[in-house]
Parts: sequence; C-alpha cells; structure tokens
Amino acid sequence: MNPRNYVAVVSGMPRSGTSLMMQMLNSGGLPVLTDNSRAPDTHNPRGYFEYEPVKHLGRDASWIGLARGKAVKIIYRLLRYLPPELEYRVIFVERELTDVFASQQDMLRARGDAAADQDEKRIIAAFQAEISEARAWLAAQPNMHTMYAPYGEIIANPEKWAGELSRFLDGLDTAAMAASVDPRLRHHRIPSPALLS
Repeated sequence: MNPRNYVAVVSGMPRSGTSLMMQMLNSGGLPVLTDNSRAPDTHNPRGYFEYEPVKHLGRDASWIGLARGKAVKIIYRLLRYLPPELEYRVIFVERELTDVFASQQDMLRARGDAAADQDEKRIIAAFQAEISEARAWLAAQPNMHTMYAPYGEIIANPEKWAGELSRFLDGLDTAAMAASVDPRLRHHRIPSPALLS
C-alpha cells in the first residue's frame, strides 16, 4: 500500500529547475510519472521528466489518478486545472528570473525561433506578475500544500534541501537526492544570489 495518498506536483516556470527537482525526487525513491517522450538534449542532458498528457490538462484530467503517490511535473500555468477532489503537495521551484529568461532565450535561439529577440525587461516583468498570481492562487487552495524551493540554494546546499524535501514528502533517501545534484549542469547564472519572486 502506498502511504502517500496525494499527488506530488513539481511546478514552476520553464527552465527554472523543475527537471532537476524531478531527478532529485526520483533518486530519493519517489516514483515519477513520465513517459520519456522528450529525449535528453544539451539543454537537459539528464532528461526532462515530462508526461505528455499534462499538456492537455485543461481539457482532460482523467489521468491524474495515475499520479497519486508519485511526482509529476506540471507548469505553473496549468495548476488551476488540477481536479479539486484530490490532495496535492506542490514543490514550486523558483529561480532568478534573469537566469530563466536567458535559458529560455537560449533554447529559442537553438530552434531558430524569432521569439528569442523578445525584450528582457518586458518579459521579466510579465514573469513576476504571473508568479505573484500563481502564489496567491496556491495560497487559497485548501487541497494544496506548497513548498517553495529556490533553485540557487538547492545547487549550493543540496544536503539541506534534500532534508527539507524529505520532510515535506513523508520520507525520502536524502543522501541519494543530494548526490544527484550536479552544479556543473547549472547554466546562465548571474552574479546576484537574490531570488526575484
């Protein structure tokens, strides 16, 4: 019998460190819901840990029962479509928004997407507004318990954050979680350690 009668949701902005978080949880012994449909690449050499049906959550949430007792990665914009009858523990990964922007632009450039030339200040302001809205919405959901996980601090002190995650998710292998964090995979770091939120 699985003691976790809830869905562990890893959320945040694209390129904020959600794949790293899924990797940590998987290493710690929490099953992850993924179909490996998106292959590892230079941007995420250890994989994306995505589950294709998540992209269609707004019109079909029938699969969500499969995620009970597991971790599933869901972008912050789709959280509001999660069925309210289930319990969720949300790990919201936060990263410097300038780093997020740089990483997203790098991926867009690699695809030859014209969106790679967007104005940084305008996009980051939009990011800040969306994150503030997501935080307010999460705080109002009685069936969702949220832990905010700062990407930069996780990279700097994986042992501490492995312990925090283990307590939040009812016990995981903290040593294995910490060992899975490779700071060499961190890209687009800017000098300031402060988080924008």
